[in-house]
Amino acid sequence: MVECLLNIDLGELPDEDERLYAHAQVAHIACGGHAGDTASMRRALEACARHGTRAGAHPSFEDREHFGRRELTVAPELLRAQVAAQCARLAALAAEVGVPVYSAKPHGALYHAANRDPALARAVVDGVVEALGSGTIFVGPATGALREAAREAGLPYAREGFADRGTRPDGSLIPRGEPGAVLTDPEVARDNALRLTLGGAVDTLCVHGDSPGAVDMAREVRAVLDVLAMRTEPLGEGALRLVLPERLERRGVLEALQATPGVLDVVVGEAHACVYFDPAAPPEEPRRVLGRSAGRLLSPEERPLVIVRVRYDGPDLESVADRVGLAVDDVALLHSSCEYTVRAVGFMPGFAYLGEVDARIEVPRLAMPRPVVPEYSVGIAGRRTGIYPFASPGGWNLIATAVDFSPFHPGSGARLRLGDRVLFERVD
Repeated sequence: MVECLLNIDLGELPDEDERLYAHAQVAHIACGGHAGDTASMRRALEACARHGTRAGAHPSFEDREHFGRRELTVAPELLRAQVAAQCARLAALAAEVGVPVYSAKPHGALYHAANRDPALARAVVDGVVEALGSGTIFVGPATGALREAAREAGLPYAREGFADRGTRPDGSLIPRGEPGAVLTDPEVARDNALRLTLGGAVDTLCVHGDSPGAVDMAREVRAVLDVLAMRTEPLGEGALRLVLPERLERRGVLEALQATPGVLDVVVGEAHACVYFDPAAPPEEPRRVLGRSAGRLLSPEERPLVIVRVRYDGPDLESVADRVGLAVDDVALLHSSCEYTVRAVGFMPGFAYLGEVDARIEVPRLAMPRPVVPEYSVGIAGRRTGIYPFASPGGWNLIATAVDFSPFHPGSGARLRLGDRVLFERVD
């Protein structure tokens, strides 16, 4: 598992897209130095509250005219007071909104000037500690005076990389105004996120909220970071199990891993994907493979809709209705009113686990499974429903029978595939 958080510099523009707060894990909010005022800070903090995003302070040189991107000559003691005042202003509003201030990161020219000058670095760190306390996470460059000043002050430190900025061969940022300095292509930002995160030299990646295409870049970068944060578990020498995030589209995972050279087999379930390979020739790291497709996996194309005609005549229909306190017709109506997604295929060839069943008709498996369930029976177990492709033992509550639909064909295999959409249509 590689855990790296996406931080976005926000609260700087009057027409800011709120989707940025949904993608961000940390929002560093302009607090009056280069941009921002009481109203904008409050809006940003309220957006953090709505989206569950951590809030951070983004102090800068007092330079609204040049957006804090011009280096100023400021005495360290005055700089400390300015940083403290900016952070304290945000902290007071955060307390009113009920959102704690999680971190602090200097903006623009101050970020770079303080990282070169130990006296300025100490002034910035001291201002943060004065206003926000010694538990605040300080975000800054991987090396330099800011990291050393934070260490001396006892502040936790997060090493930052930039997904939306170009770099020179030595790894330094291309100065703004030069070609290639500011990136706008989401795919390039995605590749930067993969490279920087897997390189292990950063704890957080930044996307600038005022960059052109910031929403699309933030979506791609957040998707990459979510994929790379997956936990992996070895299963012997020739297999690996991935713990899949809930919102990762399973069929896309299956297809991406199946197409990877060196992968012998892939099994995708509701919560995990197992990858099998020859240990003498292991494939590319699966998280890197999925990271390149992360945006598509989190915003998948619409899958086919399969309509299954059913008769609500199952032997457990009345007992399900009694258990949930509804009429039989209401159970049938709720079951046939949902559009389901194939969450997994297994148990037997062609058996698709469909979710989510309406919570009002959710019932547990039978205490004693049946020795024989007739083929094409439709059952419910918890939040899942499914169609038995063959006669077999089974413990699901049988409420209906599929008409003119076979979940498995000997020649073509399973009729329903991961990610397919399913709608039950009631027939009499």
